[in-house]
Amino acid sequence: HPSIDRRAPLLPTGAPDDVDKISPVDAAIRVLEHLAEAWNRAHPKAPLADQEVVLTVPASFDAGARELTAEAAAEAGFARVTLLEEPQAALYAWISRSGDAWRKHVKVGDVILVVDVGGGTTDFSAIVAVDRDGSLALERVAVGDHILLGGDNMDLALAHLVRTRIEESGKEVDKFQFASLVHACRAAKERLLGEERVDKVPIAVASRGSKLMGGGLRSELTKAEVDQLIVEGFFPKT
Repeated sequence: HPSIDRRAPLLPTGAPDDVDKISPVDAAIRVLEHLAEAWNRAHPKAPLADQEVVLTVPASFDAGARELTAEAAAEAGFARVTLLEEPQAALYAWISRSGDAWRKHVKVGDVILVVDVGGGTTDFSAIVAVDRDGSLALERVAVGDHILLGGDNMDLALAHLVRTRIEESGKEVDKFQFASLVHACRAAKERLLGEERVDKVPIAVASRGSKLMGGGLRSELTKAEVDQLIVEGFFPKT
């Protein structure tokens, strides 16, 4: 976010004062270091420092965020990095899977809309097919504003649905339990919308204090509810 000090210890947001915080840049470094260590363990004869790496970033990243991402990559041991916007990466992945067949679907002058629904943002990118020295090429011409809507909002919507059901049964859901409820709803959503054929998933949230075992909250999410609230609610046919 352009209004914050990205090197300041801000994360995790909303954490109590006794929790050690790190900066967004430090968070990026830790994630990339973990990836590098995992790669090097799996491929000891081809360390990541020797590879050309394409690192994808949100289309909404400004120049400062891109520079800090490149800095974090260098700090994590990525020697040769190319930054690529995520919507463009998704389009290139489609082209790669399609082989030469993609040219049958796209002609010069066509504009391709890539909708990238992320965790907390949704990015819209317009990419136009152009003629470049007789070859069909792709050029990004527009990016939508930073829209604060994404998977996190969907998980919150499901959590509010379940919380209402729990509270109607006479139980209270405190702040700590609601945070756990959001995570539980996300996991349930992924199961219900995944390839696994399940009609409902149980939701269980632990309690705190002396009633740790008996004071937990229990409910469930059904596939019909997720379809109605997420698929029809966030992605209606238009």
